[in-house]
Amino acid sequence: MSRVQKFGSRKSSSAIAAKKQAEQAASEVAAGSEVPFPSRRKTHPSNKQQMAGLFYKILIFLFVLLLVGLLLWGKQFD
Repeated sequence: MSRVQKFGSRKSSSAIAAKKQAEQAASEVAAGSEVPFPSRRKTHPSNKQQMAGLFYKILIFLFVLLLVGLLLWGKQFD
């Protein structure tokens, strides 16, 4: 026997009833709508491809900058 079955829940019965009513109202609203909500992918499109491209461009730029810096540093001691 669980604690909830033995002692009951901490929430008052009015809070539980209000929660059930809110859930029922939400399900009625969702069932009554004829047009479904758009998918999350359409509402909030991802820019993962753009960020990957930007990351690689920055990485190549830093590599070229390091190469130029090392060449100049080596030329200084020549």
